[in-house]
Amino acid sequence: MGLIRFSIERPIAVVSAVLMILIFGMLALQRIPIQLTPDVRKPVITVTTYWAGGSPVEMEREVINRQEEKLKGVQGVSKIESRSQDGRGTVTLEFELGSDMNKSLLMVSNRLNQISDYPEESNEPTIDTSGLEDNPIAWFILTRLPGNNRALESYGDFAENVI
Repeated sequence: MGLIRFSIERPIAVVSAVLMILIFGMLALQRIPIQLTPDVRKPVITVTTYWAGGSPVEMEREVINRQEEKLKGVQGVSKIESRSQDGRGTVTLEFELGSDMNKSLLMVSNRLNQISDYPEESNEPTIDTSGLEDNPIAWFILTRLPGNNRALESYGDFAENVI
């Protein structure tokens, strides 16, 4: 009842408050950026290292843990994930929206170059940048019918050029 009584006793104050709210609302509405298709992809850098014959445990101990330790302090990283498989290890760095990926890529490369004691049989790590638009929309699997002797590569060329 206090709000109703206040509104009846002081109509000028109520009208002034409503007008101020409307004016500030309109000003705020004009300053909100509008995009038809906003860019909301999370920037990602993936570091992949191959080690022929390396088990997942060895891969994690000898390669992935060292890479994670060096990459931990890279500016703008919001999440680090790693995966070890037979002969392959992957460290995925997810960055905050709006991060300068050229600068981040350079920092990741410099940090990886500081690691000198990789196993002899392992390859140098490869660095790949990607975002959501790099994910495929569809996968096509091409196979030959029995009795068809046409080169399988020609089907790939056909799919690439026509489909």
